[in-house]
Amino acid sequence: MISAFHIQRLQFFRGGHAGLAEPTARLSLRWDGHPDDWPATEAHWRQQALALCPPEVLPRPEACDWPHAWCQPAPISIPSPAAQQATGRHPAAAHTVPGSTPGTPGHWVLALTCALQQWSRDALGAGRLLSEQPGGVELALPWQREATCREALNHALRLLLLWSHPAIPSETVRALHTERQAWLIRQQGGGLPPNTLRFAQAARARGIPLVQRDGLIQLGWGRHSRRLDSSFTDATGVIATRLARQKIQTSRRLAENALPVPAGAQVATLEAARQIAEQLGWPVVVKPASEDQGRGVAPDLRDAAAFEAAFATAQALSPGAVIVEKHIEGADYRLLVVGGRLRMATRRIPAGVTGDGQHSLQALVEQANADPRRGHDKRSLLLCLHLDDPEARRCLAEQALSHTSVPAAGRFVYLRKTANISTGGTAEDVTAQLHPDNRLLAERAARIIGLDIAGVDFLCPDITRSWREVGGAICEVNAQPGFRVHWLGDPQRDINGEIVDWLMQGGDGRIPTAAITGTNGKSTTARMLHHIWQASGRTCGVTTTAGTWVGEALISRDNLSGLPGARLLLDDPAVEAAVLELPRKGLLVFGHPCDAYDVAALLNVQDDHIGADGIDTLEQMAALKAEVLERARHAVVINADDPLCLAMRSRATCSRHLLVSRTAHSPALQAHLAVGGEGVFVQPHAGQPWIVLAEGARQTPLLALAAIPATLAGQLPYNEQNALFAVALAWAQGIEPATIARALAGFGLSVRDNPGRYNLIEGLPFELLVDFAHNPDGVNGLLALLRQRPPRGRRWLVNMMVGNRFRQHLEHLLEGALPLFGQYVLSGRHEVTRLSADWRSASDPLAAMLEHGRDYLQARGVAAQAIITDPDPASAITRALAAAQPGDQVVMLVKPWVALPLIEQWQAAQAQAERRPCN
Repeated sequence: MISAFHIQRLQFFRGGHAGLAEPTARLSLRWDGHPDDWPATEAHWRQQALALCPPEVLPRPEACDWPHAWCQPAPISIPSPAAQQATGRHPAAAHTVPGSTPGTPGHWVLALTCALQQWSRDALGAGRLLSEQPGGVELALPWQREATCREALNHALRLLLLWSHPAIPSETVRALHTERQAWLIRQQGGGLPPNTLRFAQAARARGIPLVQRDGLIQLGWGRHSRRLDSSFTDATGVIATRLARQKIQTSRRLAENALPVPAGAQVATLEAARQIAEQLGWPVVVKPASEDQGRGVAPDLRDAAAFEAAFATAQALSPGAVIVEKHIEGADYRLLVVGGRLRMATRRIPAGVTGDGQHSLQALVEQANADPRRGHDKRSLLLCLHLDDPEARRCLAEQALSHTSVPAAGRFVYLRKTANISTGGTAEDVTAQLHPDNRLLAERAARIIGLDIAGVDFLCPDITRSWREVGGAICEVNAQPGFRVHWLGDPQRDINGEIVDWLMQGGDGRIPTAAITGTNGKSTTARMLHHIWQASGRTCGVTTTAGTWVGEALISRDNLSGLPGARLLLDDPAVEAAVLELPRKGLLVFGHPCDAYDVAALLNVQDDHIGADGIDTLEQMAALKAEVLERARHAVVINADDPLCLAMRSRATCSRHLLVSRTAHSPALQAHLAVGGEGVFVQPHAGQPWIVLAEGARQTPLLALAAIPATLAGQLPYNEQNALFAVALAWAQGIEPATIARALAGFGLSVRDNPGRYNLIEGLPFELLVDFAHNPDGVNGLLALLRQRPPRGRRWLVNMMVGNRFRQHLEHLLEGALPLFGQYVLSGRHEVTRLSADWRSASDPLAAMLEHGRDYLQARGVAAQAIITDPDPASAITRALAAAQPGDQVVMLVKPWVALPLIEQWQAAQAQAERRPCN
């Protein structure tokens, strides 16, 4: 018997994590005890869970759905062609479907937490059991509202404890049930409306990316995205909506276009209403001009007393705007028109019961209310029936019945005159019975009002015959129709899914996405790939540590790499392709911005950030980066020269692998090509090194490395490597090789092309190089370049990046700089040094780091006057610029958007000083 649960850790990610597509909470849970007879316990839990389901949920879960309907399997790792050939196994051979075996306590915690969130009207997928051992479990839980997820978990644990202890007093059980019901109603108020929720579920079932925010949903990304608010779409016109909500104007517009509407008028006073009623003749309908869902509608009024009472009700709901119309005999139909075509026709049946000749009306109503779909919430699929309601009493009086009457078998007893679901009615589908003239009538009405989705309310004696023959009239055209009537009319039909298919034109709403991770080169590779996409003629968005761009427009200079920048791009309807830099910190803090990427690249795994945030080894870092490969659905691009990258290749879940190497002789590359795999590498061609595309034995020379300005004709091997990855990613995404070559031939080292990466700033009396080098490998590449570019004068090092986190990185930089530099300006970032384990124990961590740098240099023979330490980055940059002389070389290791504005200001001040006349 489980006696207690203990939450050991609950961490929330704003993005996907542990294989989940959506925001994820990672839970570590332990419990005391274990059920003595697990099969019997689980059977009991299944029955209890089934009874929890709220009345509006459709389709309702069966007992056999628990708990695996809310648990997704672990991701399937699909081996590369070479691995498949070696093992002889089909990619799906190891896959088993969950639910074929009994659940465990961990599955039940997961299922109840997910179900309670879904019943709170949050659009969620299934969660995942990551690991389980006796008395404990690790779970990945989807969430949309953090507080709702926390509280759902708490309710789930309390329910399981309750179900594990059948001897708990009944009053305690009732109190917990009442508390949970009240909580669920509160949560539903902040969730999605039922119609929006159905659209979200339909999109998720189709693999369409889904974003839920503030009661709205976005289906898909960028150029292919669509937005919905219930049955309002982003294409629903404001004018059409306003016209549909002004009921009398709708009737006039339809009448002007030869469509049948009830005769009537809008009035402000009872006296005016009486005059219209007299002109029309009894019976008449009275309704408020500004309400929907049947509120205040009084049909079939046949005398002055009923008329005046109905007018008072309508006037209270819509002061000064009441509609009086001629009553139209016939059944009430809702005709749903989507995209100009009728999709469903449903007959709305007023609230009531059908006699059986044995039971009283009271008993029949109680039987009807026992339907689990009926509830008291207006969002329930069906509303409970009430005999003591004033309108129900009036309806019974008209039928000469009371609550004790026993209606004859087959006799329908109506309790409402209006047929709205929101007043207790139900529905039946009549789409197949609809006469073509009546279909055309609905389609024309929607078209004339201008609605992409319209609910046409049509009164007609016989829907199978033309309205021209039997009469009928359109009483309303709804701009944001509810779909409950259609769900009830044909529960097996997925009308929301059909509309999603129409909205998305049968597609999945995705745009091409490329995810780039690794230690070094991510930003440059991303910018190169962005440049290639732009050259293809499509608007590409890119987010890196240096900024976020849509096309050529800089959207933000902040470091939004990972989820924040990806969200910005994927929300923008102008974006046709997205390139995403995914850094370590972003994965650890936010998770993944996408459920899946088209292609993903793992560039390298090197010594940076090791020892921070729980990542203590290169192997752990590689495993973190490999999560990106797991989400690639079409292709992965992997560094064949990095053993750690190659080791992570097995984590890829797609079968297309492209290997990248600096040499055609790489053993891993050669083995891959030998079985028909794809690779991108460097090989001599026409007398110089070229980038070559290869598929098996077939090779295609692309362009010379020296033709790429960003390589500085071989002086920047790192950028040669980055170009190889950009080529492989673009090739994997189907961009023509000629376009790739043309784009890279125009990619240089300017701030415009790649801010902060080897930027040579022009227009100064000395050479100025700005670079983001912030770790040992970046420093090594920079120093290698400088050895090939000796200055005429002195060489200045302005360091603001290296050493903020790790003492050894600062020492590595300074040790390598000693043979090259004579002047040093040291600064740093307070927000980083105060978090570093190497500096945070000092009273002033930044001052301690700068002092250590000065002491390190002086101990190695650098004169004190050659060293400037300044805790203010802006001041440090300005001092270096002011001290440099013509012929000097100034190298700044700094974030580009910190340095570039200060450089521009300094240039402007120098130019102004040169123009100032001498006295």
